[in-house]
Amino acid sequence: MKRSVEAFRDEFDLLILGGGISGAGVALDAALRGLQVALIDKGDFASGTSSVSSKLVHGGLRYLEHGGFHLVYEALHERRRLLHNAPHLVHPLPFLIPFHRGARVPPWKWRAGLALYDLLAGRSNLHRSCPVRLETLRQEFPSLLPQELLGGARYFDAQMDDARLCLEVVKTAARQGARVANYLEAVAFEKREGEIRSVRAVDRVGGADFSIRARQILNATGPWVDAVSSLAGDATAARLRPTKGVHLVAPDRGLKTAFLLLHPADGRVFFVIPWMGRTLVGTTDTISDETPDRLAVTPEELDYLLAGHNRYLSPPLEKQDVLNTFAGLRPLIRSRPGSPSTLSREFQVYASASGLLSVAGGKFTTYRRMAEVITDRIMRRLRMWRPSRTQDYLLDGAPDGSWPEFESTTPRELAQHHSISEDAATHLVRRYGKHAVDVASYLQQNIHLAEPVVAGEPDLRVEWVYQREHEMALFPEDHLLRRTRLGLFRPGISL
Repeated sequence: MKRSVEAFRDEFDLLILGGGISGAGVALDAALRGLQVALIDKGDFASGTSSVSSKLVHGGLRYLEHGGFHLVYEALHERRRLLHNAPHLVHPLPFLIPFHRGARVPPWKWRAGLALYDLLAGRSNLHRSCPVRLETLRQEFPSLLPQELLGGARYFDAQMDDARLCLEVVKTAARQGARVANYLEAVAFEKREGEIRSVRAVDRVGGADFSIRARQILNATGPWVDAVSSLAGDATAARLRPTKGVHLVAPDRGLKTAFLLLHPADGRVFFVIPWMGRTLVGTTDTISDETPDRLAVTPEELDYLLAGHNRYLSPPLEKQDVLNTFAGLRPLIRSRPGSPSTLSREFQVYASASGLLSVAGGKFTTYRRMAEVITDRIMRRLRMWRPSRTQDYLLDGAPDGSWPEFESTTPRELAQHHSISEDAATHLVRRYGKHAVDVASYLQQNIHLAEPVVAGEPDLRVEWVYQREHEMALFPEDHLLRRTRLGLFRPGISL
């Protein structure tokens, strides 16, 4: 995947604004159907909401409480597809729900919800949920505080590296012929007879200024959707009611399972999750009027997450233990007033009089299905028709054969061939899938690239070379915050 702004001088069937998971998903689906596709983002791919999620591929157990049965059913079946299509980036993860006396959600309601969760998953279920006795909880989870503890339940969902999964979808679209570029910003819409015919774009790297022509333009800019619609002259009322999600990153707490918990202050669901050798605690869910370019984590939000963790788990987390925090805006659809947690995670597609299509809402887990619906609509507008091919389409790094077999045999072969440790080879395989071989091939030119970027972390210097050559990493933060997570875990690092 090479960056070339000259590639955008052609005319396209579809131009997508926004390189988050929504835009990336449509780019792949449309390219697989034979459309001439262009995708641009004013920043890096996944640099918005798609890199600051809870890192979960899940059905959304908590959505059942608000009657979101269709969304949960769809998400559970999309979860299965992601485990198949990107097995190197999406992995099953066990969850524990501890039951507490006097909690907002009583044990019987959790049990009923989990039974329905299993039922909705059907053949896509990973494992059936099961009760966990109090004695077992005390033995297996000594970090759980005993106050008011009654027992619990175990269920399964899945986990991902959100930024790399988004990048993987972009790379797959590019391999299918889509023209993609980061740091290429749409600054104006050019119309003829009231209809948008092209977008004026500025290359934030080289400074070039030119028009990109397309038969159809899709605004898939996430929390920037309303701003881009306004830029296009769309005078409709705001479509989004963004909510802010904040997470904290703590050192590894030795967890082998994730916890689904209810916050003592307001009864909201939050998670404590083992992830990439660290622990994530989150998330908040508050209505926010902050702009997506200037999000900041407040002391009150950090205190909220620490209080939630320390109500249930020991040893307590203190502010000085926190390695980092991150925040994102969920681009949720504006609807009737109510709790932020009840805002719909569904999506909608809007057409303006000028011909611009805009997508609002949605959730990461269901991006593939969302892209299929959106691309269907685009095909009808272009008076074309070809069916979607993405249901079982392997993403760029997924091996053709069995993932368990590939994961167990390839690291040993890489380690032997390139004189690196098996742990280092395993790290490459789990991040790049079948392209771990391509990453390791650079070691033949310079064995010193096998050294870690930072002592004690698995990331290797050779990855920086590969990311520059094949993943369009242009700036240090592209490497540190999205293609790896070193900047999240070691915020003081510089390149």
